Amino acid sequence: MAHESSDPRTGLIAKIGVLAIVTLLVTRAGLAAYFDRMAGEESYKKIGSQKPDALLNLRADEARRLSGGAMPVDKAMQLLVVKGRMGAAPELVPSASRDVAPMQGWMQMPGEVPAALMAPEPEPSAAPSAAPAPSASAAPKAAPKPAPKHP
Repeated sequence: MAHESSDPRTGLIAKIGVLAIVTLLVTRAGLAAYFDRMAGEESYKKIGSQKPDALLNLRADEARRLSGGAMPVDKAMQLLVVKGRMGAAPELVPSASRDVAPMQGWMQMPGEVPAALMAPEPEPSAAPSAAPAPSASAAPKAAPKPAPKHP
């Protein structure tokens, strides 16, 4: 019986193994790129090339409604630029809020508000104000209390 006495050719085996791995990786990358291109083309045929008729109809309807009616939007914008808000109804004129809900949290504050968080007192002006003069029976303002000290 004969047996092989030569050493295995490890260099050739390694080269063939590396070549097989590189071939597999290149084939995988090529097939992935091909699949992505075909999937993109198919989605463009199904979705991208179709006109969005519903959206176009909606925009046309909105444009028709904005330009029609008692006063078109373009004319209303021009009128607002020319006249301003001087003739606006009282409901549309900006005014101070009468909502007291934001103050409810401040009412539960344990101490006085620090001076840094207080609004400054209004400056007395030399011009007569439209407000009525304070009566003699009005109580004088008390000096503000100092903020409580924390331990």
